[in-house]
Amino acid sequence: MSQPKTLGELKRSGYQPLSVKAEMRKNLIRKMLDHETLFPGIHGFEETVIPQIQNALLAGQDMIFLGERGQAKTRIIRDLISLLDPEVPYVAGSEINDDPLHPISQYAKDLIAEKGDDTPIAWLPREDRYGEKLATPDVTTPELIGEVDPIKVAEGRYLSDELVIHYGLVPRTNRGIFCINELPDLSEKLQVGLFNIMQERDVQIRGFRVRLPLDICVVASANPEDYTNRGRIIT
Repeated sequence: MSQPKTLGELKRSGYQPLSVKAEMRKNLIRKMLDHETLFPGIHGFEETVIPQIQNALLAGQDMIFLGERGQAKTRIIRDLISLLDPEVPYVAGSEINDDPLHPISQYAKDLIAEKGDDTPIAWLPREDRYGEKLATPDVTTPELIGEVDPIKVAEGRYLSDELVIHYGLVPRTNRGIFCINELPDLSEKLQVGLFNIMQERDVQIRGFRVRLPLDICVVASANPEDYTNRGRIIT
């Protein structure tokens, strides 16, 4: 069968959306029942790290990988995309991969209000649902979370309009997995902003607040030495 190309076709196909964590949980359970190797090429963690990862995924938790350099933290995190479905539908043209049945961006809501069941649908492969950033002290809020786009303001939009926002890496990974490597190197201000997205589901940009219930599994890595050498993880 060909994939649905419009919202109406998607509804008629019986598609039922799942959150990223529910999707990963579903596919993890299937792999465990089929006795599939969860992380091919990773050896020595079968009795320690991997069961802990399984518990975290089954419980629907975000994760932090704490360990010395060279222990395959990033390799394991990148392999987590194997727990995502091969493809998921999203509103065509959406910068943050809006679920057609539960849009969150103003762009997608306006498009669906205008076109209804004729709204065009595109499909996102699992490889494009992963985002990664190496944390350094010079990482900025616009880069990670977003910023007001002056060009859109110059076109006549108001600052209070959500459509003036140029989204950063985290919102653009909506409905996927986002990895922060070397988390202690991220400034405390940005850690708080990231925590706000994870817990409160809102984005605060340039003094105004945008409710943005992002669907993201956030995974971080850290080296114990970094706590004292360069930074720390907020409580």
